[in-house]
Amino acid sequence: MQVNQNHADGHTRGKIKPLPAALANQIAAGEVVERPVSVVKELLENALDSGATQIDITIEEGGVDLIQVVDNGSGIAKDELVLAVSRHATSKIECYEQLMAVQTLGFRGEALASISSVARFELVSRPQGQASAWSLSGEGGALWRDPVPVAGQKGTRVRVADLFFNTPARKKFLRTARTEFMQIDELVKRAMLSRMEVGFALTHNQKLVRQVEPARDKSAQIKRLARLLGQAFVEQSVHIEFESQGLHLSGWVGLPTFNRSHNDMQYIFVNGRIVRDRLLFHALKQAYIDVLYGGRHPAYVLFLNLPADWVDVNVHPAKYEVRFANGHAVYDFIRRTVRDVVQRPLTLADALEVSAPILHQENGSKEQAGVVQMAALSSLGLGAHFAFQQPISLLAINEAQTNYNIQGDTDSERARAPLTALASATTDVPPLGFAKMQLHGVFILAENAQGLVIVDMHAAHERIVYERLKQQWQQARLISQPLLVPLAVTIDSAQMSEWEANQAWWSQLGFELEAIGPLQLKVLAVPGLLIKADIARLIQDVLADGVSLGHSERVDTHINALLSTMACHGSVRANRPLTLAEMNQLLRDMEATPASSQCNHGRPTWVQLSMKQLDALFMRGQ
Repeated sequence: MQVNQNHADGHTRGKIKPLPAALANQIAAGEVVERPVSVVKELLENALDSGATQIDITIEEGGVDLIQVVDNGSGIAKDELVLAVSRHATSKIECYEQLMAVQTLGFRGEALASISSVARFELVSRPQGQASAWSLSGEGGALWRDPVPVAGQKGTRVRVADLFFNTPARKKFLRTARTEFMQIDELVKRAMLSRMEVGFALTHNQKLVRQVEPARDKSAQIKRLARLLGQAFVEQSVHIEFESQGLHLSGWVGLPTFNRSHNDMQYIFVNGRIVRDRLLFHALKQAYIDVLYGGRHPAYVLFLNLPADWVDVNVHPAKYEVRFANGHAVYDFIRRTVRDVVQRPLTLADALEVSAPILHQENGSKEQAGVVQMAALSSLGLGAHFAFQQPISLLAINEAQTNYNIQGDTDSERARAPLTALASATTDVPPLGFAKMQLHGVFILAENAQGLVIVDMHAAHERIVYERLKQQWQQARLISQPLLVPLAVTIDSAQMSEWEANQAWWSQLGFELEAIGPLQLKVLAVPGLLIKADIARLIQDVLADGVSLGHSERVDTHINALLSTMACHGSVRANRPLTLAEMNQLLRDMEATPASSQCNHGRPTWVQLSMKQLDALFMRGQ
């Protein structure tokens, strides 16, 4: 074998030889320790894997000067301290089978070795039954001192100081201390959400930033959610728990009316592990399809649990991405479960639990809250004239004559049932109550068990018509329309394989396709509603989704967009007078229609003002 061989670029190649241990550790650190938040992640995972019930994190200058993580977990014995900072040494796995079904958050034996190679490092630990704690310290991973006894409680303390002190080239790529700490803060917040049973404290520059006690019951968990994500999320989210064929999904999903301009409140954990997985996020995005306002994002905190050997966590260096043994089944399970919650027909429980989000007021005096509430009413078209100059209770108008419609349309003879049981049990009152009047041809005012319901009649009817059109489309989707001139679509080999494996599915949608070459399809017919769409682009995108995700809903998305437009033009318009029977029929239809709390564009269709909120408007009881 030749050595020092000259290459075309003028460089020479030296002999192959082992790297010095310190250099090997620093190369490994490039994978494990990208920035301070990477160190915190590794240390947090070790603390959680140790069974800790309390973890305290101390940060100085964004983690560059100091990262310290203290836990009360199982600890590390004195004679294992040196092994703990050695490469490829771990207590978490012993064989390949355990690696492929790992049930701990971490297992990489080089984590502590890599961290210690680029910092001044101290490891102090005391397991149960050991007389005292022992400390191991060193600098740059090369100068380890003999362990010494020190005072310390049960558990482990890891201190990482002067990060990248010996690799200045790496240090110069760090951002400001504030930016680095923001990443750490977000990581710790995710840990607080993922492990409700563990207490945490986060301090930065001697200031306590976050602190939560262990939350072992539902009430304590909700309090933690409110502290981390805000009271508005708690008030406008639904707790779910569903299990099917080995998959278990639990947590909280925000109602469509609680949405964000960014996807900054989306947390999903797989077997307790923080993940940012494309398949899971796409499934959840589809669950909220056509109930969110354009460009808005849902909020949720979800926990997916499944057998460890059903998921591979080793496909990403930081284990943020995972691979499922049956990704299609996981995708469908999550999408259907969450969709059924956020798009379900209205129930009595919804009317009793959901309050108007526009009236949410966390701080301020009662007088300030009243001003905010009046501003909210003004935005609905209910100004001071309504609130303070109406001497007669709107909820009492025509009470004796109120009737509600059971069936029929607005132009036909209606069967009417006299309302005689308003004063009876609240279970006799429908979720949206009974209509009392129409306001300015835009809003319906109704009385239910909780108080006043205000309905945007156009938005509500638009959703009803839209859902009926979707149902009709599902029942008659085989209707195809031949193209006057067949269309050739060029695809790649993976997309061709995807089409060949799912030809029957395409036919069921109403497409007539045939292969005319190894990388080309001919389109002979398409669903009638898509005759004016960009057919070539649509087919390519659907096939691409099938290759990468194993699933696509682009066809339904295009169809639904057309149906939404049709529904908008076909729904009752503003300023159209409605009879009480027509108003009540609209309320009953809303209660029976999926996703009726939002119009097709994601705007709310109704709000609830409780008697408590109405009393506050008039300062009753104050």
